[in-house]
Amino acid sequence: MAMDHPQNVTHLAVLDGVPIIEALERCGETFARAWWHWFFFAQPEKPERAILADPDAWYTGSPEMMGPANYENFRVATRDPATVHGMIEDYRAGLGIDRAHDAEDRRLGRRIQCPTLCLWSLRDDLEMLYGDVLAVWRPWTTTLSGHGIDCGHHMAEEAPEELGRALRAFLSA
Repeated sequence: MAMDHPQNVTHLAVLDGVPIIEALERCGETFARAWWHWFFFAQPEKPERAILADPDAWYTGSPEMMGPANYENFRVATRDPATVHGMIEDYRAGLGIDRAHDAEDRRLGRRIQCPTLCLWSLRDDLEMLYGDVLAVWRPWTTTLSGHGIDCGHHMAEEAPEELGRALRAFLSA
């Protein structure tokens, strides 16, 4: 949205990820072992059936790590067929139309024009997979800042105060 509708987006914060085309172009053995589920989730119908048969096998977390209310909401969501389907459609789009859009944006030299904040989890695998996360984002945006946060992938649930501070500072600058 920030690239396609720059008049509507004044600031962009990206959390614990890189552009899909960057991830796929760097896909090697380490990525394939860690992110095999991306390719499974891109398949029709089977992912939803597998997840809904045993949600706890697919989605972990704990009340201690996420907070009791967030954890309960998470458990309810991973048992709802419509929610699971929506989650999986995001993966399908990533390996399809999103990748195609990234390739076209790169070909045309498009870049995100608004200030961009990139935050990533220090206890997930972004740095292991890509090294300097900001270096991956730099070709995609004109103004970039960011840093890692000491948490797992569920940043809002695991480190709400630190994430909130970073977002407030970025959005008020």
